[in-house]
Amino acid sequence: MPTNTEITPRRWERQKTESPVRLVLDPAHFKADNSALALDLSLCGAQVRTNLTLTPGDWVGFVAKGDFPHAIPARVVWAREDDYSHWTFAGIEFIEESSRDMAA
Repeated sequence: MPTNTEITPRRWERQKTESPVRLVLDPAHFKADNSALALDLSLCGAQVRTNLTLTPGDWVGFVAKGDFPHAIPARVVWAREDDYSHWTFAGIEFIEESSRDMAA
C-alpha cells in the first residue's frame, strides 16, 4: 500500500536563533519568564524554551528583548516538557489582536 509522503510547505521560513525573550502567561498574577529563549523565529511564530508550564491553546505575550518592548500576542500550538532538564519547549503562533478578540 503506497504511503502519502506529501509535505505541506511552511507559510514562512524559519530562522534559527538563540535570542533571549520574555514570555508573559498571566500578567495579573505575574506569571512570566524573563529567561526564555526563542530557538527559531518566523513571521508567524516561534519555537521557545521556557520554565513556564504551557499547554496548547494558552495565550501568551511574546516580548523580544531590545528595541521592541511591546508584547506580541501569541497562542501556544504545541508544548512538551523535557524530562531531563524540565524546560518546556513550545511552538507559538503570533496572533493579530482582532483574531484574539474573536476567540475570547
